[in-house]
Amino acid sequence: MGKSAIAGIAALWFMETFEPAVVITTAPTERQVKQILWREIRYWHNKAKYTLDGMPRILSWDISPKHFALGITTSPESQQQLQGLHGPHIMVIIDEANGYFDELYEPIESILCGGNLAILFQIGNPLNPQGKFFESFSAPDVWTHTISCLKHPNVVQRKSIIPGAVTYEWVERQKKLWGTDSAFWKGHVLGEFPKMGADTVVNLAWVERAEQNKVSRAKVDKEQRYMGYDPAEYGPDDHVWFVGTERKRLYTLAKRGIEPAEGIGITKNLAERFNVSKQNISVDGIGAGATICSVLKTDGYDINRFVVSEQALDPESYEDKGTEAWFNVRNMLNPEAETYSNYSFDGKVDRIKADLCTRKYGTTRKGKFMLEPKPLFRKRLKRSPNWGDAMAICYSKLCQRKTFGIYTLPDVTEDSNVYY
Repeated sequence: MGKSAIAGIAALWFMETFEPAVVITTAPTERQVKQILWREIRYWHNKAKYTLDGMPRILSWDISPKHFALGITTSPESQQQLQGLHGPHIMVIIDEANGYFDELYEPIESILCGGNLAILFQIGNPLNPQGKFFESFSAPDVWTHTISCLKHPNVVQRKSIIPGAVTYEWVERQKKLWGTDSAFWKGHVLGEFPKMGADTVVNLAWVERAEQNKVSRAKVDKEQRYMGYDPAEYGPDDHVWFVGTERKRLYTLAKRGIEPAEGIGITKNLAERFNVSKQNISVDGIGAGATICSVLKTDGYDINRFVVSEQALDPESYEDKGTEAWFNVRNMLNPEAETYSNYSFDGKVDRIKADLCTRKYGTTRKGKFMLEPKPLFRKRLKRSPNWGDAMAICYSKLCQRKTFGIYTLPDVTEDSNVYY
């Protein structure tokens, strides 16, 4: 069973076992509360073999004024909504607790401080090794349970015993895409908190928050459009285009085994389709990209020929333009950075996420940040980080702004990531 199904059943158990009972469910997004957890509550209420009291609605289940369940999403009003909810028997369920805001734990703790029985039930993928959810795993009065995908019957026996659950094929795809030393593998597959990614450019938790974020169309329509194109270097690599505004991904496209002429045509079509001005198009200008840049310029496109090895706009911090462009993306996604803009990927971006969260960085002898060279990345993961490169190239024009954030330098030892 999935963890959300278990949480739904726990809500039913509490409501039917104690009287009066108060059950509060919450999660980082409205979708998680309304479309996932409360759907499970209604499903298992209907599946019950005997008649249960009341009828769960979209986000509420009222049996009496003192006996009820309520779904609350995170919003500016959340703290007010959580205040004053007390009772002799109370349970609070936090779904996707790894992404729940620490400041909202205070009102939750206040409503759990009284009564005969108070339970805090948290579920989630252990992605971020900091915050309240992480801290609960070392608290002496908390019972925890970890489930690894590798122990699931479908994976152990390599066939679909439980339809709809994790599969052996999915696990193998993630192993190939992420590698077994990545934060994604540890958090999503093994169910373990990863070590703090001190040597990866982008934190997995930042990207997964951006996958859930929403930006209004009205705001996006007022923003400039940008496009990045990373042509393939080798036969099996993807040609990747990334189109977005400063705060939202609009479109990504990948093609394999195409000629430069087709790449040029796709670039022109995407620029027209998404109304990207000619000066906001950036193309990796190495190898085949040099020819593509030359033809586009001849055709009147004032494009930015992006060369990763050129000097960065902030040469005191970054070894080259490639490193600076990736750290610019880091700052766009990092809530601690001054240039963070609550960026939205507008849905799942598995391949982009895999590139961003597995690309490592090191330091030079002069203390500058330097991106893991592509040959080393390819050696580790048997592929090229073209999807992440396309996003970094897309927003490279924003690198002219000074960016700040919390950086963690990897320990410099003989075996650490120090590039010369």
